[in-house]
Amino acid sequence: MTFPQDNMDDDDEAVWERLTRGIKAYEPELPPIRPAKSPKAKPKQARRATAVPSSQPVPAGKQTSQPIDLRSGEKAGIDGATRRRLAQGQIPIEGRLDLHGLTAAQAERRLARFVDQAVRTGVRCVLVITGKGSEGKGVLRRLVPLWLKTQPLSSQILAISQARQADGGGGALYVMLRRKRQTG
Repeated sequence: MTFPQDNMDDDDEAVWERLTRGIKAYEPELPPIRPAKSPKAKPKQARRATAVPSSQPVPAGKQTSQPIDLRSGEKAGIDGATRRRLAQGQIPIEGRLDLHGLTAAQAERRLARFVDQAVRTGVRCVLVITGKGSEGKGVLRRLVPLWLKTQPLSSQILAISQARQADGGGGALYVMLRRKRQTG
């Protein structure tokens, strides 16, 4: 079986190149971060959002620390009270992302956009739902923590903790975002 592009001559290829130049893959926009429905959520004070895209490389002289993974017992870099509150689900969840039914590539792109948007809007803690997968061995359950702990996302993440059972248990993560420091 031959396809039309297999029989293209040089003129056809030039025309095709001109026609397809500048075409980008379609990526639908994510809906805005939904506020979490929590009976214990307190009114929030207005925060100043700072737009800092995560896709920029970290300068060689400025190394960022890795996120603290409370699931593996890491403790350094976060105070005990905050660590306990995150692990116990006591920090208000200000946004949720459900990755059920997505491929790994789709989930990675959606997670990156979600974290960028959350950081820009001054969100402090989000819930990322991966699902448990078949027999608790889900692909997203395994990959999402790795993505959160590597660049470009790691520079925006302070800590990761497994969610309480009421919020998804082993199929969900609490993600505490770093505060962006105001300079000047």
